[in-house]
Amino acid sequence: MPKKAQDFLVDTQLGEASYKIEKPAEQDDRIVLSIEEGAVPASMLKEASGYGKSTKARSLFKQIDDAIQGMGRPQPKDKATFFRLMAIMINAGIPLIKALDTVAEQTGNQRMKNAIFAMARAIEKGGTFSDSMAQHPDVFADSHIGMIRSGEVSGQLNNILKQLAVEVEKSASITRKVKGALMYPAFIMVVVVLVVAAMMIFVVPKMAEIFSQSGNELPLLTRIVISTSNFMIDKWAILLGLFLGSILAFIGARRTEQGKYTTDWILINIPVFGQLVQKSILARFSRSLGNLLTSGVPIIQGLVINAGGLGNEVYKKRIILASEDLAQGIPLGESLRDSPEFPTMMVQMISVGEQTAQLDNISVKIAEYYEDEVDTMVAGLSKVIEPLILIIVGGIVGLIIGAVMLPIIQLTQVAGV
Repeated sequence: MPKKAQDFLVDTQLGEASYKIEKPAEQDDRIVLSIEEGAVPASMLKEASGYGKSTKARSLFKQIDDAIQGMGRPQPKDKATFFRLMAIMINAGIPLIKALDTVAEQTGNQRMKNAIFAMARAIEKGGTFSDSMAQHPDVFADSHIGMIRSGEVSGQLNNILKQLAVEVEKSASITRKVKGALMYPAFIMVVVVLVVAAMMIFVVPKMAEIFSQSGNELPLLTRIVISTSNFMIDKWAILLGLFLGSILAFIGARRTEQGKYTTDWILINIPVFGQLVQKSILARFSRSLGNLLTSGVPIIQGLVINAGGLGNEVYKKRIILASEDLAQGIPLGESLRDSPEFPTMMVQMISVGEQTAQLDNISVKIAEYYEDEVDTMVAGLSKVIEPLILIIVGGIVGLIIGAVMLPIIQLTQVAGV
């Protein structure tokens, strides 16, 4: 009779999830890892992890869904889970190679699974954890690699992994909120444009034929709408070409350094929404810088690493310039003082952090402040955007309806005379 599996690390709490590592029977040296919300009975671990010989086959739709999701780029939740699980397993005394193999086998994203397996093989050949991560820049950011390298040197790899998990989750949360705030009005406006175009192409011409038979002079609003409809029908090829050309021009511009800088500058200077994007960038910059400094990365190196991970050329160039100033002995707060991209309050807090040698802690506090600001701004925008969109949509639809109804009212009045 095989021995019952024994738990050697139970319900370790990190963030919102509860993790359990279970060691199966002695004849099986695999490690079964479960990630669940709350405690999970040990009897369910094998089936949950996929190692158990359950007779219940997954549905075809589930398999297709897993396959589709596994083909894409690793999501932030995949990376956060990886860092958290590695922290737990290293803390449990599991060898690094075995920990990587175990996590890889239970990773759903195929690209990340392959990267983790490759990392384990690289370490087997004598490489370090950080060097093996550096071989997969499409999965791990430079800031992640820099923090892991510092953790290896300082012997604080377990804590660094926990910090990385929190950073990835916070950054993903901020990005998701900003995208949600930007995508909703953009989607509504696209729908409005399509609906209006359909009315102008299919509905208005038919109404124009009816009105032309009356022989009466049409109201100004109706004539404008009919002229616009005729233009869209006659010049549809030109309009479509301009639309597609604009998209291609934007894509082409994003592939050049100057084009990236220009489009990113426009993004952060859009009224209202630009402030939201700026605050999200400042939150991610501050948290990443704080974690890099806490892990022992020198501040100049931390700024260079951080600049490349923000995804905005305007902030990247400004932070690189600040790192160069810092190398010449100019304090970071003084370097950023006259920069419009960094608010005065943030610059003052950075200066205080430098003077008190608490820049790492101050940076985390700044990140928390701007994360709260993003939450507040997103909540406020959602309340303002919905009625504003309704007003815009109602106004456009009202103009078209008015252009149609005015001649009808006019014909009714003539008939009644």
